[in-house]
Amino acid sequence: MTDIHSIFSEGGELCQALPHYSPRDAQIDMAQAVQRAIEDHETVIIEAGTGTGKTFAYLIPALLSGKKVIVSTGTKHLQDQLYDKDLPLLKKIFKYKPVTTALLKGRSNYLCLYRIKTLRQRGRFENKKQVDDFYRIERYAGQDETGDITKLENFQDSTLASHVTSTTENCLHTECPDYEECFIFKARKKAMDADIIVINHHLFCADLSLKQEGFGELLPEADSIIIDEAHQLAETAGLFFSEQIGTKMFSDWLEDFNRLLALEAKDFSSHDSVASAIIEGMIELRKLLPEGNKRYALSEFYQDPKIADQLAHIADQLLELVVLTKPLIIRSKTLAQIVERLQELQESWTKITVTSQENPDDNTVVWLETYVHHLMICATPLDISEIFQKNSRGLKAGWVFTSATLAVNGKFAYFCAPLGLSDENTLCLKSPFNYKSNALFYHPPELPEPNHPTYIQKFIRSMLPVITEAKGRTFILFTSYRALNEAAEILKKSLSYPLFIQGDAPKITLIDQFREAGNGVLLGTTSFWEGVDVRGEALSCVIIEKLPFASPGDPIEQAKIDLINKKGLNAFINYQLPKSIITLKQGIGRLIRDPNDYGLLVIADPRLITKAYGKQFLSSLPEMAKTQKLERVQKFFEYVEKKRLE
Repeated sequence: MTDIHSIFSEGGELCQALPHYSPRDAQIDMAQAVQRAIEDHETVIIEAGTGTGKTFAYLIPALLSGKKVIVSTGTKHLQDQLYDKDLPLLKKIFKYKPVTTALLKGRSNYLCLYRIKTLRQRGRFENKKQVDDFYRIERYAGQDETGDITKLENFQDSTLASHVTSTTENCLHTECPDYEECFIFKARKKAMDADIIVINHHLFCADLSLKQEGFGELLPEADSIIIDEAHQLAETAGLFFSEQIGTKMFSDWLEDFNRLLALEAKDFSSHDSVASAIIEGMIELRKLLPEGNKRYALSEFYQDPKIADQLAHIADQLLELVVLTKPLIIRSKTLAQIVERLQELQESWTKITVTSQENPDDNTVVWLETYVHHLMICATPLDISEIFQKNSRGLKAGWVFTSATLAVNGKFAYFCAPLGLSDENTLCLKSPFNYKSNALFYHPPELPEPNHPTYIQKFIRSMLPVITEAKGRTFILFTSYRALNEAAEILKKSLSYPLFIQGDAPKITLIDQFREAGNGVLLGTTSFWEGVDVRGEALSCVIIEKLPFASPGDPIEQAKIDLINKKGLNAFINYQLPKSIITLKQGIGRLIRDPNDYGLLVIADPRLITKAYGKQFLSSLPEMAKTQKLERVQKFFEYVEKKRLE
């Protein structure tokens, strides 16, 4: 077994290869724990505080193990960073141990050669921009080896995106005439042959969810599986263990069906009137539901006879369409496949929208999400522990679950329970950063409760002098768009620093602009609480509007709360509170990103002091000085400026 300790220690290979590397006890402890899990096919759960260096702590044991290892990350951005930056650097350092690596994303990230060709043959474009986009996409497909659309600039803005990528439903698989050249097929083949495969949680959960039907393609090959940003896994897995059906899924099917008919069965038109009636019925259903983008429990609307009747009527019409299109099955394999896809849509629609309401399951919540023109209806399991264990147990792999935020007060029950994991083999490593010297926590006095109608106004007013002391250089993290938008309107009139507001530009663009400005104030909600890394002076203050309790108005949240309470447990203590603490820890993690960083943390919510549970939030903070005096904030930034000049 490789001596991991010596690699990370003073004078070791990392110190020799990386000029700015310094040994950290927490990183060594983590690397050794990961090595044991890989070698012994064990499961280890590790909270590694910000600055531990967890990426190297799991990648190096994986590289040196000689085993096939899957690394799953929370986002495609982190996935690209691992594959394009971290792994090449480590492979260069440890070139005496050659390994092959592969990057694998979900199919929607790859161009589909067959769909590009059929789009050209059909040649129906709505405007000149679509024509220009098509030629740019076609050119890229002919030049790029991977077909990875994330490398194609502004691709997501193109209205052709869904026309030149495939889905599980419309992919022809081995029947495709372009199968041998297929970007997805080549990426998966490379992954099957690689020693280390970098994927993301969506792909991991998609593959794991298929195992219950015997179709998982990737996971059975791995000796070890490393889950980074593991705090996101249970929620992502829950969505992939869900069943879903949407009005857009049918309109996409109909578009693909008509495109295929134009190529293979121009004489067929028996479906036109029924298909049109289904589209009209779905439009009418959308009109019966509230405007705006929001989630609702389906049960809220099922008592309305108009909505219930419309759901059932669409189910009947879908069945009629299946019967009408069945004669096409004998004409070709591609036509047979698309008819089978319609049958699956019909069965899902009936099961989710009709049967589930007539025969409800206590462990499933059926909910819908409304969009401007479409809606999606999902049946989501509330407790996935048995499903997750059943589908993962057969992999016979070593498991590493890690994140900067897994534990609540040093205990891992909140993370382990939803996944059915044991908390016997856990490791809680504190951040090596010196929060005592480099950070200050400020809790403003005399703010009203967050549900008070004037809370945002008074909150922003109390933060203006703080932002002035910080000379801009501030993140303000909100728990809702409503609060963010209200604050933005106030700040536009009263702030002299550059203001960056979530939604005005893509997330990465906003972060780059904020970093470049050097004195900006950025307003963000959920996605900015984690996965954002701004080092140095550009970010010197993180302000958190209020404690991040999830909205019980969300149908999945409410159903989970109800289920936990039905089991005789206290949902607030066992679920809502620990979830909020984990989210808060993520937000706090934006502040200090480097040993030389300094920063002020502000949590404005008065419930930190007025509610008994506030103590649990306070105990989750890193060890740092605390104050309620604005004068102390001023002195802190004077101290910071002095330190930076030394």
